[in-house]
Amino acid sequence: METKNKLKMKTGFTLLILIISVISCNHGDDISDAYGNFESVPVYVSPDVSGRILFLKLEEGENLDSGQLVAIIDTMSFHLNLMEIKARQVSVYSKLENMDAQAAIYKNQKKALMVELKRAEKLHESGAATSQTLDDLNGRLDVLNSQIKSVMVQKQSINSEAAVLDQNILLIRDKLDRCFLKNRLHGTVLEKYAEAFEIAVTGKPIYKIANLNTLELRVYVSGAMLPEIKLGDQVMVLVDKDSKTNRELTGVVSWISSEAEFTPKIIQTKEERVKLVYAMKIRVKNDGSLKIGMPGEVVFMK
Repeated sequence: METKNKLKMKTGFTLLILIISVISCNHGDDISDAYGNFESVPVYVSPDVSGRILFLKLEEGENLDSGQLVAIIDTMSFHLNLMEIKARQVSVYSKLENMDAQAAIYKNQKKALMVELKRAEKLHESGAATSQTLDDLNGRLDVLNSQIKSVMVQKQSINSEAAVLDQNILLIRDKLDRCFLKNRLHGTVLEKYAEAFEIAVTGKPIYKIANLNTLELRVYVSGAMLPEIKLGDQVMVLVDKDSKTNRELTGVVSWISSEAEFTPKIIQTKEERVKLVYAMKIRVKNDGSLKIGMPGEVVFMK
């Protein structure tokens, strides 16, 4: 009988410990106001020109500096195009020189004709030259003026052609510069989509990079909590330290959705999934331990 009483007392004590543990666990779970996963803002880097990749220096997980050379696209086609345009440019400049020389001849002829015309006008005043002589000289002057004007029009057209070639050279040189692909963001390479000697295509990413110095914890809160939360508010972020304890970090509310949505399916219980919630992002400085996809919890400071 005494043994049975001891057994009952022991069983009751065990149940009491279990109840206290469950209450403690539930209380610990209820401390957090929101739950979610860490994410980054990735940048997909693609070349501005198409061609074969002659050089590619990057690996997944590698840290890249802004402005660092990561790839070189074959430049041969652009180089040949540049040489062709330069050859045309030489021809155009040669035409301009010929136009200038022709215009100089006509202007010298006009200068000499003007001297002759003034002499003829004086002779005509004294009766030593006829009106026909003056008419012939004025006719020749009109022809020279027309020839000079024609040369100027042709020269203007050639100058326009030369300007177009100059712009084409600038465009080709810009494409040549873009063949040397430089990293645009200081961060970590998340994924690599191409290898050396493959064909790069304009607009098709070669790699994905993100700055992991700061991550965003995307969480969802109910409409009832929303009035107490503002952009710029500091919050407590909890992440797993081990299987039983959490680490505390400081975060800042950086974005709050203006529209409600149904609770994401990653929430396990059906009751929670049918609720309307608001998405929110918490910016958290990464001390090196935070990873993309890692779960986190938020406690809003009252």
